[in-house]
Order: sequence, then structure tokens, then C-alpha cells
Amino acid sequence: MRILLFGSRGMLGSDLQKEFEDSGHEVMGVDREEVDITHGPNIADVFHTIEPEVVINATGYTDVDGAETNREAAFVLNSEAVKYLAEAAAAVSAKFVHISTEMVFDGDNKSGYNETTEPHAVNVYGESKAAGEKHVLVYESGGYLVRTSWLYGKFSQRGKPRGLNFIETMIKLANEKPEVKVVNDQFGKLTSTKDLAQAITQLISGGYVPGIYHLVNEGVASWYDVAKEIWQRCGLKATLQPISSSEYPSIAKRPKYSVLVNTKFPPLRPWQQALADYLS
Repeated sequence: MRILLFGSRGMLGSDLQKEFEDSGHEVMGVDREEVDITHGPNIADVFHTIEPEVVINATGYTDVDGAETNREAAFVLNSEAVKYLAEAAAAVSAKFVHISTEMVFDGDNKSGYNETTEPHAVNVYGESKAAGEKHVLVYESGGYLVRTSWLYGKFSQRGKPRGLNFIETMIKLANEKPEVKVVNDQFGKLTSTKDLAQAITQLISGGYVPGIYHLVNEGVASWYDVAKEIWQRCGLKATLQPISSSEYPSIAKRPKYSVLVNTKFPPLRPWQQALADYLS
């Protein structure tokens, strides 16, 4: 397949490019340095040149706290740009894969959220991502909406202030401070970008019908649970202290139980196994 990948230099995009190329597909990777996806004509030019069979959008405004004070920028990149991409994909009858987030849900349901649950976000970032999802679902014959959560990978995060994923942040803090405090009352599914990229490759190559898919490593954990696993596997010496969300104030409200339930795709491996692979 001829694949046009937006966000190819990002944490997920880098793994997607490698996975699709390793599977024998032709991948044209572009990022913000080459194409401004918030400008419709720019997108049309790229589509005309490449004539893709599959389009993957791995871009997005990902600064959750920043979105609270930059609402317009978040909606432009997470919704308006998605509309342009979906329309361009439909015009050439290409499959369109868009990556979304667990933060489109409020986190109040301890049973988790499956593919049929209606979004109800509690912060601007989640609202902007939910708005973008609608443009994918309108393209019923070719739109693949992939929700995932708590991503980490070997490549650096673009668009976030710290630039480090949670795992690397924990290791850095443990080597710099005698005590590290981690929230123990927010729950989700930690997901490897490597595993996610493999799942998306299987999704597109395996004849799955368009629609919503929840692709996450299995197993529910708190951020503190994840940190404990990192401490154990890396032999970190700093004291690890659990705290509540109220003790770690943030600008944006976070969902407490943002657990995605996968009912349509073979389960990905447990998060502990994926983390051990990452740390090895």
C-alpha cells in the first residue's frame, strides 16, 4: 500500500513509519516542517502529488494543560485540520486513520469505556479531540478512529513541554531527587507506541471494517502502579511516594478512570510485558 503519514517524526509516527515499511508498504512521512495541515490547500497539494491509498494522522495538539489557555490552537489542530484530512482522503477514496485519546471521556465510569460509548470530555483537550473524531466518523466507508491511552515510546514526544514520556521522566526524577511523588488515584491503560503501531498495521492490512477501535495494552493501572513497576525493573533507589490528584494540582482536570475497553480487535499484550520490553 502507498501510505501518507502525517506526524512521522513524532513518538507514535516514528514507530508507525518503521512498522509499515518493515511490513513492505511504501510510506511517505511528512511532519509540520513540510506541511501545515491547518491549511486546506496545502493538504490538497500533497494528496495530488502522492495519491495515497491510506492516510494516517498521527499529529495533534497534545499539551493537555496548554489547551486550557490555548483553546483555539487546540481546536484548529485537533478538529479543523482533521476535517481537511478526512475530506482529502475521501476525495481520493483512501482509507483514513486518525488517532484519538481516552480523554474524550469523563473518567467517572469504573467499568471503562467501549467503542460505543458517547464522548463526554472534562477538559479542553478532550473536547477538541472529540470534535475531531466527528470528522472521521462522517467518512463511513473509509474512516478508522483509533483511540488509545497513556502512550510512551523510544522516540521523543513533540509538542509537550517536557519532551519526555512518563517512563523516562520517572527515571530522570529518581536519579535527581531523594523522593518522587506520583498520583495514585488516576487509572488507565499504559500503551506502548511500538505495540500500537503493530496493531494499526494489522488493522489496515487485515481487512477490518472502518469504525472505532480501542487499541491499548491490557491491564488497568494507576500512574503510581506504573511507577512501582519502573522502580522494580530499574532498581531505582529514590523513595516513591503515592499522592492524590488533589496534592498534584494541574491546570486541566484529568479523568480519574479513563479506561478504554477493546471489544473489536485482538487484545494487545499486558502493559507489564510491553514495559519490560521497552526497558530491556
